Amino acid sequence: MTTLVPFIGLSAVRPSHASPSGHFRLLAAVTAALLWLPRFWRARSDLAALAAMSECERRDIGLTAFDIENAIALPFDRDPTEVLARVVDDRRHRRES
Repeated sequence: MTTLVPFIGLSAVRPSHASPSGHFRLLAAVTAALLWLPRFWRARSDLAALAAMSECERRDIGLTAFDIENAIALPFDRDPTEVLARVVDDRRHRRES
């Protein structure tokens, strides 16, 4: 009697190492990397416009020169306009309370 032992090596059906969700994450990362530079330049131009405003104009929208300086000092991967919007919102809520 002969005993057949299957070969435990390469199988006929190779599993794929890249899943569809892995492809999506890769695509999302590439898209974010490509779109980072335009978002960065737009945020910096918005900061330049805010810095060019007079103190009265900035006070009307709830910001100070110190807020703009802090936003300029943020790391490049953070959106300074979102941080400034949060500062304005926090001040507005404190005044209303």
